Amino acid sequence: MPIYEYHCDDCKEPFDLFVRSVNAAVKAVCPQCGSEHVEKAVTAASALGLGNASSFASSAASCAPTG
Repeated sequence: MPIYEYHCDDCKEPFDLFVRSVNAAVKAVCPQCGSEHVEKAVTAASALGLGNASSFASSAASCAPTG
């Protein structure tokens, strides 16, 4: 259940959006002004490929001790 960060193009406010499923269709609306002119923000987690559990699990497994 990811939380995505957005930025409103109209009022310039950032906001978070909780999504029940990675595959869910999401229509983001700014909670401050009600605008639909929003953009998903690029975060450190998404830039590193940690935006979902499967990519995190595979990258974490490569750090696990062997033997």
